Amino acid sequence: MTPEELQFPYVDAHTHCPEEGDATSLQIHSLHLTEAMPEHFAGRSFASIGLHPWQAEDLTEESLLLLEEKLLTEPRVVALGEAGLDRVCSTPYSKQLHFFREEVKLADRLDLPLIIHLVRAQDDLVRLKKELRPHSPWLIHGFRGKPQQAEQLLRSGFYLSFGRHFHSESLALAYGQGRAFLETDDVPNLSIASVYSEASRSLGISLEELREKLYAQALTFFPRLLNEGGNY
Repeated sequence: MTPEELQFPYVDAHTHCPEEGDATSLQIHSLHLTEAMPEHFAGRSFASIGLHPWQAEDLTEESLLLLEEKLLTEPRVVALGEAGLDRVCSTPYSKQLHFFREEVKLADRLDLPLIIHLVRAQDDLVRLKKELRPHSPWLIHGFRGKPQQAEQLLRSGFYLSFGRHFHSESLALAYGQGRAFLETDDVPNLSIASVYSEASRSLGISLEELREKLYAQALTFFPRLLNEGGNY
C-alpha cells in the first residue's frame, strides 16, 4: 500500500459488494431498506439508503417516514439512494414518480446527495430536475450512455458515475467538468482499483491524478464524509 493510496483512497461511489473493499478504498455501500447497518462500518465504509423502484412493496409513506426519522440520520449514511425511475421494471410508473418526488424533497430536507437508478427515463428525469430545482446534487449511477446523453445530463447539472463498462467520450466529458465518479455496482470480484486503472488509461492521465481529484470531489459531494473525519 503506497502513501498516495492512504492519502487519496479509491472512491467506490456505489457498490453492493462490500467484501471487495480494502484499506485503499472508500466505499459507499448501497443498502436495501430492510438491511441493517453493518456493525463493521468504520474507517472508509459508508452507506446510502433509499427506495429502489424495483421494490414496489417498499414504496410506501411508512418507508419514507422510516428513512427520515431513523435510517438517514445514521452518521455513516452519506447519501439517499438508490432512488430512481425505471420504465422497464414492473412497478407502476406513476407510483415511481410519486415516491421519487418525495425522496427528492427528503434529500433536500436532510442535505443529502441523491443517488439515482435510471432506465429509459432520461427526459423525464431532466424535466423533474428543472421543475423541482433541488439544492442537493444528483448522481446517476452506472452510466453507460453515449456522449449526447451525457451532454444533456451535464448541462442540467447531473453528476455521472461510471462502472466497468463506459463510453470513453462520456467519461471524458463528465471528468472534464468535475462531475465524474467511479463505481463497482453489483459486479462480484471487481475491484474499484481496476475500474480506476481503466478510466485513467481512457482519460490519458495518471492513476495518482485521478485518485486525488475524485477523492477531493467526494469530500464535497458527500458532506458527511467530512463530518466523520475527513482525511482517513
